[in-house]
Amino acid sequence: MVTITEDTAIISAIFTVIELRYLEKHKNVDISMKLFEWAQEGRLRKTFRWVGQEFQFEKCEKAKAEEKISFEMSDYPNEVASFFEQVGFLVEKKFVDFDVIEDHVGSYIISNWRKLEPWIMDLGKERNDNTFGKHFQKLYEKTVDYMRKHE
Repeated sequence: MVTITEDTAIISAIFTVIELRYLEKHKNVDISMKLFEWAQEGRLRKTFRWVGQEFQFEKCEKAKAEEKISFEMSDYPNEVASFFEQVGFLVEKKFVDFDVIEDHVGSYIISNWRKLEPWIMDLGKERNDNTFGKHFQKLYEKTVDYMRKHE
C-alpha cells in the first residue's frame, strides 16, 4: 500500500519534471528572441544586406586590398559569419531548438553560407585554422537536410 508521503513524493517529482521542462522552453525562447533581436539590429541588418547584394569573393589577396579601402565593409562578411557561427554553436549544444532557428532564418542560413563559403574556406586555410566557420557549416548542412525532408 502506498502512503501519503510516497504519494506526495511522486506528485512532487512529477511537478519538478514539468517545471524543468517549462524552464527549458523558457530559456530556449529567451535565447531565440535575443538572436532574432540581434539579427534585426541596424548594423547587423546592414551587413546582411551588403553581403547579400555586394559581396563578391575571389581570393584573400583581393579581400585584403579591399580592406585597406573600406575597413567597415571588409568587416561585414566576418560579422555575418560570426552571427551564424554563434547560432550554429547554440543549436549544436542544444541551447536553442533548431526548428525555431530554421523557421525564422533558414533561408538566410543557406543563402549566406553559399555566398560566404569560398571566403570562409580560404580564410581558414590562410589562418591554418580548420575550425573556422565549422558551426556555420554544420548549421547550413542541417538546414539543407531539414528543408529536403520537408519539401
